[in-house]
Amino acid sequence: MFPDSFLMLSSIAFLLGLFNSSALGQKIYRPESTVEPRVLDVSLVLLPIMAARLGVGSGMSVVLTGLASLMSFHLAHWAAPKYSLQRYIPALVTLAFLSPLALLSIAVLWSLLRRLGVPYSINVLIVGLSSLPILWLLHYRDLYMLFALAWVILILYNEIPHLRWKRVSPTSAEHLATEMEALPRKAIIMRQAMSISLLLFLAGFVLFNRYVYHGFGLQQELFRVGNRELPFIALTFDDGPDPLYTPKILDILEEKDVPATFFLIGKHAQQNHNIVRRIAEAGHDIGNHTYSHRNLYGLDEQNTWDEIARADQIISGIVDRKIHLFRPPRGMYSKTTVKFAHELQYTTVLWSISSRDWAEISTGNVERNILRNTRGGDILLFHDSGSIIGTSGGYRYNTVKALPTIIDGLRAKGFHFVTVSQLIMIAGLTEGDDELLPDILDNPPFTRD
Repeated sequence: MFPDSFLMLSSIAFLLGLFNSSALGQKIYRPESTVEPRVLDVSLVLLPIMAARLGVGSGMSVVLTGLASLMSFHLAHWAAPKYSLQRYIPALVTLAFLSPLALLSIAVLWSLLRRLGVPYSINVLIVGLSSLPILWLLHYRDLYMLFALAWVILILYNEIPHLRWKRVSPTSAEHLATEMEALPRKAIIMRQAMSISLLLFLAGFVLFNRYVYHGFGLQQELFRVGNRELPFIALTFDDGPDPLYTPKILDILEEKDVPATFFLIGKHAQQNHNIVRRIAEAGHDIGNHTYSHRNLYGLDEQNTWDEIARADQIISGIVDRKIHLFRPPRGMYSKTTVKFAHELQYTTVLWSISSRDWAEISTGNVERNILRNTRGGDILLFHDSGSIIGTSGGYRYNTVKALPTIIDGLRAKGFHFVTVSQLIMIAGLTEGDDELLPDILDNPPFTRD
């Protein structure tokens, strides 16, 4: 059985990265050994990435193992690289798994620049920077952008001290960084610090504004958890509808006779009318998750109103009724957000347990996150679309694969599934109408025609 833990896979990748041809691995082999350093390096990166692909299956697992290898390869290279691009072998192998077309594109660019006589370090930097737009245009996935960003940071650290424009003959031996004229140590540190700081600042600005997948505190004006004393729980799915994953999830819910609540993004609903209607016709709850999944915290009033109201108009129009549940993207909101949601007759809903499927973790980890932590009254967070930063393009097969086991496991523990609206109703009844509770417990709140 392959490991499905990100920590385990990353640790294996890191250790194998240290065991490479310019450090420990090379010393173990006898001088007369015929082992080719390139083959050894590629093999030591390939092993953990293959385990990640087979054991977890998501792009996230491949990226994390690749980054662990990239880090350890760099740490292990105490001496000069044995061949061109040796430090970047983990990035290239990982890229081969994520996007063969992107790898081909930057290989062509590398060859072209080399023929033009562009020096090694400048060539590497151009290729690294070009991987960002290439990956974005080919895949539009934020996960790939984060991988490329980490690669560019390492390139800046390695190459920026040696940037010199000195034309290189395409027939001459390639100049490695250690063969180039070195700057004074202070100048090297200054260049590295300034370039990497600028890149991290830009990346941090984007991440802060678009990525925080957790709720904040226990807000009294929001509904985040039901009655802890009763065995009712609610499954919720964010960021859909998705034409690939949402129908698969609906099939499972229908087979298991389980209600759920789907918080839909307006522009996705606009593109998938039939799926939205299927959700409604199956008896599931539908909520508003804004029109485009913009971060509402810090957003001006006009745009905040537009995000909520536009999605309200689209989704309500498709299902031909007013919807009353609202969930702010990533659990981030402002007083204006709650005010406008209230004016549009919404109850703002967060969650109490996250499956963490947004991180594209393995099926086993999704199952364990829910089965080990769920208590009565919990609102469980899953995703049927979305990715780490964007609103689509994520890997949700592990969510689909984990769902049947999660449903069966929670039922075996005595939990009953309800929609968020029903969970709110039950929580309200427990405050002063206890005599009605036996009727609810005796009659499951979810029925099908």
